[in-house]
Amino acid sequence: MTISALIIARNEEDRIQKTLESLNFVDEIVVILDRSKDKTKRISTKFTKKIFEGSWECEGKRRNFGISKCSSDWILEIDADEIINKKLTKEIKIKIKTNKVDFYYINLFNYIGKKKIINGWMACLAPDGKFCLFRKGKKSWVNGSVHPNYNLNGIKGDHFKNRIDHYMSKNLSDLLQKFNRNTSLYARDLKLEKNKLNRLFSLRKIFSRFFKSFISRRGFRSGGIGFLIGFLCSIYPFISAIKSKED
Repeated sequence: MTISALIIARNEEDRIQKTLESLNFVDEIVVILDRSKDKTKRISTKFTKKIFEGSWECEGKRRNFGISKCSSDWILEIDADEIINKKLTKEIKIKIKTNKVDFYYINLFNYIGKKKIINGWMACLAPDGKFCLFRKGKKSWVNGSVHPNYNLNGIKGDHFKNRIDHYMSKNLSDLLQKFNRNTSLYARDLKLEKNKLNRLFSLRKIFSRFFKSFISRRGFRSGGIGFLIGFLCSIYPFISAIKSKED
């Protein structure tokens, strides 16, 4: 079985080198550059010739385009701030040998700086795992500017023992910048889709989301950072709804 690694990147010159180096076990690397203006392309050319440039406002369309450019039996879809360690590499190579399943869910270790934050995450900031290993033709993305939904078809594989290392934020300031960016993108989707926003202004929803992140998902184990993550997750839809009403 062959495998393609798919990376979607925009101005990732500071991080993409280590990601590409960790993909030395795949048959091809496909890099999709979305409005990238830094040295990301120059770095990527050291590892692959399959580099495609363009401009996509919609993340779902951008990712579907990338999938269409992969030619292998299996696709490993990762981001430019994620690294596949050696133990996970071995496990992936074993898993794709089967003919009985069509996609796998792989957990993540999310990092802020050098600090590993295991608990408390919700998808609006960073997932604690994702369906990122799949046969070509078994996954497609739905339109959306940030964290869109996707469709899977086929049989789910068993659990992975090892995780992807996700260096999502350089520090707390970077985390807050991403929160600001993602709420702005989600606000644009809300405005375009003309969704009813009343449910997003619910105070009860804010408290329930905080409880889910900080208590149910054990964000309290990460101390002050866990509290901040819970707070940001709780107000994410509220802030997005406010932004969607801006002119």
